[in-house]
Amino acid sequence: MGNAMAMAAFEQGTDLTKTRQCSFGKQCLSIVSGGLLLIGSTLYPADSYGELKAISDEEMSDITGQAFISIDQNSHPTQSDISYTRVNLGMKIDTMMVAEEMELGKYHRWENHPTDPSLNGKACYTCDGSEAGLESTGADIHATNFSLGYIHSNDYTNKYKSVPMVAKGFDSRGRPINYSEGEVVPFQINDPFLEFAFDDATNEMIGVRIGFGDSKGILSGNILSLSGAVEVDIRDDVDGLSAARQKQDGNILEEALTLLTPLLVADGELSAQAILVDENGEADPVRSQYIGMQNGTEFTIEGADFLAAGVVPLLSDANLIGSASRSEQVSSSGCGLFGLFACYNIYIQSDDCVMLGIPTCFPLTNFQSMPVGKVEEINGRQYITDTASGLFLSFQTRDMEWSTDSSATAMSNFVSATSGAFLNLPTGAVKVNLHEVYEGIHGVRREYIDRGVGLF
Repeated sequence: MGNAMAMAAFEQGTDLTKTRQCSFGKQCLSIVSGGLLLIGSTLYPADSYGELKAISDEEMSDITGQAFISIDQNSHPTQSDISYTRVNLGMKIDTMMVAEEMELGKYHRWENHPTDPSLNGKACYTCDGSEAGLESTGADIHATNFSLGYIHSNDYTNKYKSVPMVAKGFDSRGRPINYSEGEVVPFQINDPFLEFAFDDATNEMIGVRIGFGDSKGILSGNILSLSGAVEVDIRDDVDGLSAARQKQDGNILEEALTLLTPLLVADGELSAQAILVDENGEADPVRSQYIGMQNGTEFTIEGADFLAAGVVPLLSDANLIGSASRSEQVSSSGCGLFGLFACYNIYIQSDDCVMLGIPTCFPLTNFQSMPVGKVEEINGRQYITDTASGLFLSFQTRDMEWSTDSSATAMSNFVSATSGAFLNLPTGAVKVNLHEVYEGIHGVRREYIDRGVGLF
C-alpha cells in the first residue's frame, strides 16, 4: 500500500461539508461537523501519491469556531507548591440522569479516635467497622434515587409552590413559560471540565475533580451521607416562626415564649444560613447526616419595633435565648404603629441545635430536591432563571482547595475540600422556609410509572 496522509483538529463551528478536486482527479473531503474538522486523503496504489492542499483564505472565511478542547495550567496564588491542570470541554449538555444508588468514597474513617485525636478524619483501612470512634456512615457520599433533572408535574408545582421550578423560557412580557405536563426538564451543564491538582514539591497528583463551568436545574436524592459544602438560606416571617414555636412542647417559660414570639418578630422578616452539621450543631463537612445552624450562628430578624427589641433582654435573662443575643437600631422610624417608631434588627444565636426553643438542625433526608442556579421570585412563584457556577464533584488524597471561578484562568475564589470524595453545591442556591425544613421537601417527579419508591 502507498502513503496515507491525514491531519485532524478539533473545532467547534457550523456544520459544513465540502468537496473539491485534487490532483489526478481525486476527491479530497473537508468536513466541519459537530465540532470536528477533518482534512485527509484516500489511500493510493503503490505507484501513485496523494497531495494535501491548504484551504484557501476564501474557504476558511466561511468557517468559524473555537477550540472544542483547551488545556489551562495555573498555580495556587498563596500555596506555591500546588498547581492545577484543567481540561476544558466546550460543550453544552442537557441531561436527565437517575441512579438508584450512588456511593462514593466507601471506606472506614475515624470520627472520634479513642486515643489519638490526630487521626480524626483519616481513613482506617485495617478497621472492620466494629471499632469505637468510626464514622457512623461508611461512605463519604451516599444517596439513593439520586438524579439530575426531572419530569414536570402540574400537581407537584401546585402543591409545593415554594420549591423553585426551572423556567423553559420567557414571553415578550418577561413572564416565565412553564414546561408541559410530563415533559422532561433537563439539568443544564455548560463548559464542563476535568481538573487535576498536583503537589509540585513531591510531583504527585493529589486531587481530581469533575466540574461544571455553570449549571442549572434540580438535583434530587435521598441523601444519607454527604461530605461537601452545601449552604441553605432560611427565610420566613412572623407567621412561620410562630407556627414553628407552637409545635414545640415545653415548660411554662417555653410556653410563654410561644406567646412572645409574635411580639418579638412583629412585622419583621427573619433569615439565617444553614450548613452541614452534626446532631449537636457543630460544623461537620465530612459524612454529615444533618443540615442546620452551626452553634453561634445568628438568626436575624429585620424590621422589628422597639417593643420587640425590649423583649430580647427578658428572654436572655430567662435563658430562653443565648446570652449573646442582642438588638440593634437601624433607623429612627418606619416600624411599629403607623411606622412612627424606630426599627431594629434582632440577632439571636443558635445553640445546640435550638433557637427560640425550636430545633435548628434537620436530617438531610428532609431535602429531597435542591435547586442549582439563580433563583428568582416572579409573580409569587420561585423560578430557576439562570445558571450558576461552582458545582463540582472531587476526589483528593488530602485536604485542599479548589477554585470556584467559572473562568479557567481565574484563581481567586476557593472552597476547602476534605480528603476523599467531596460535593460542592453553589453557595446560597437552596432557599427554604421554616415549614419546609420541618416537614421536608418532597422530591420532584423522576419517573413516568409510579413504582412506589417516591420518584413519581
